[in-house]
Amino acid sequence: MNNNKKSNVAIVEFKSVSRGIFVADGMIKSARVNGVFAGTLCPGRYLTIVEGEVSAVESALETADKLGGRHVISSLIVSGINLKVIEAIGGDTVSAPSGSIGIIEGMQMANLISSADVCVDSADVEFADFRLAQGCGANSFYIVTGTLSSVNEAVKNAAGFLKKYGTLAAYKIIPNPDGQVWKWLRTSFSKCG
Repeated sequence: MNNNKKSNVAIVEFKSVSRGIFVADGMIKSARVNGVFAGTLCPGRYLTIVEGEVSAVESALETADKLGGRHVISSLIVSGINLKVIEAIGGDTVSAPSGSIGIIEGMQMANLISSADVCVDSADVEFADFRLAQGCGANSFYIVTGTLSSVNEAVKNAAGFLKKYGTLAAYKIIPNPDGQVWKWLRTSFSKCG
């Protein structure tokens, strides 16, 4: 994973699955963007995240707002986001913890993604999972791993960011989790529901 490179993302959440799929196609066709994530959320929502240059994600977002109309719940551009966040959303995460773990849970996708950027920019941690409300009800979460001091710093900053926007659901730090706990976590990483 790349620690220092940055990119930009457009995040669009729809209240209609069919409209979300239609608009995701339009976003990618209208601008030089790369798809990071497109999929259903609970309950009956659709989320699309695209990545690219600022002008490209701005164009994709304009297309989303135009084609999505009243079906767009929220749309946002996050500029200068760490590529580690984009890779984790796409499923590129570590397969085993390296020391401690921190779990950050939020109620709004764009803020959670922004908090993940704060998290990895503030300490040397890696993502172990990144779940965007797929089959798990309303909340989304991510899990980071690293030394206890790094996890403490990263989680403190991410939780502070979410608290500032009123979207922090919960957070916990587990110093050196037991191997059985990690095994349970790995098996729960498949979509719930």
